[in-house]
Amino acid sequence: MRYLPFLICLAVYAADYPTETGRFSHEQLIGYAQEYGTPLYVYDGDRIKEKFHKFSKAFKDAYGNTKIYYALKANTNLSIVALLKKEGASAECISMGEIYLARKLGWKGEDILFTSSSKSPVEMEYAVNHDVVINLDSMGDLENLIATVEKLKKKARVSFRLNTDVDPKTHKHISTSHKTTKFGILFENDQIMEGYKRAYDHPLLEVWGIHSHIGSQIMDDSPFVRNVKLVTTAVKRLKQELGIELKFMDLGGGLGIPYRDGQEPLEPEVVANKMAKLVKQELKDLGYMPALWMEPGRYFVGDAGFLVARVNSVKDTPYKHFINVDTGFNHLVRPILYEAYHRVRVLGRKGEREKFDVAGNICETGDILAYDRMLPRPSVGDYVAFMDAGAYGFTMASEYNMFTLPAEIMVRGDKVDVIRKRPDIEDLFRNQILLKDLE
Repeated sequence: MRYLPFLICLAVYAADYPTETGRFSHEQLIGYAQEYGTPLYVYDGDRIKEKFHKFSKAFKDAYGNTKIYYALKANTNLSIVALLKKEGASAECISMGEIYLARKLGWKGEDILFTSSSKSPVEMEYAVNHDVVINLDSMGDLENLIATVEKLKKKARVSFRLNTDVDPKTHKHISTSHKTTKFGILFENDQIMEGYKRAYDHPLLEVWGIHSHIGSQIMDDSPFVRNVKLVTTAVKRLKQELGIELKFMDLGGGLGIPYRDGQEPLEPEVVANKMAKLVKQELKDLGYMPALWMEPGRYFVGDAGFLVARVNSVKDTPYKHFINVDTGFNHLVRPILYEAYHRVRVLGRKGEREKFDVAGNICETGDILAYDRMLPRPSVGDYVAFMDAGAYGFTMASEYNMFTLPAEIMVRGDKVDVIRKRPDIEDLFRNQILLKDLE
């Protein structure tokens, strides 16, 4: 009898287990897997458009003078980035590669924000030569830029990243505004004011804005509001003490998405209204209002992506049951890197559920993509879908253990397009050189 409460709970959990996978049916995902092979990333292009316009409308309705950037690091597939550009997004970039991608798709320098915390001389020169807005992360970053513009004899537009020491209430690896993180310049000892004065006084630097980004996967609006309070304090001090009026105030991204069944989303309208109200209140006596820039990534693409994998085998031991699939943390690193949770669906299967770990094909004990999930028992050749994999999925993938990367497709309406071909096994050796004396 002591096991009865557990069994009742288990039965309820099994009965309530949802099977939906967004707008794609199980049959659709199975069909894509059969046609294009696995592992396969599937993206809902219509969902990406919907999320972009929902976020953009929320902030433009609340504040008016708003510019929405897409944080390319979330997903750098050319077609996905091009879709967001077509819908009106600008580009927030971390590397020269991302800037190159943005320029390849037609963005001009003033619509590209370069926010790396560690810019190489080559990257700095590239950004200056292409009129990119450069977001400075440290005093060292500022001195490196000054050396670059003086060498090139060319002006650069700059902002500074302010570390507001706000707790975003998320995983420590994606919290970016604690005072001990590597990001941004602190208020302490007026270092941020010193940076602005140095830049403002330099004839080759144009001070355009101030930037902050407190973290990722935030599901509570209070950290956003706290951050606004601190950033607007800096904006006021810049005007009052240095006479600097900013073109923009970038309040970052970080709006999370539900990764679990039954989890309520944090709606952009709620965040936008609270942030805009506070900005207007804090700056009402300043004499001007800077434009508001926002830079989400995950929010646009996260829940639009699925990683579909084939079941290679089902393994039973006295202690655990495993579903072994043909992908691993080399293709979806978030579970091992961030202890992240992704919903899993065994496609086309119903009936009784059992507790499984979904295990990848990488030779590492930690290559478990989902722990202790109540799932219907699959057969060899069935398919599973990992949901909400559109952000930080393929973009963080590798060829570890010499597995080729997945293919990617995008679905818009009834149209299905391959947006990344499946690599050939010979691609694993690209750019390698076998020394002649070792052949």
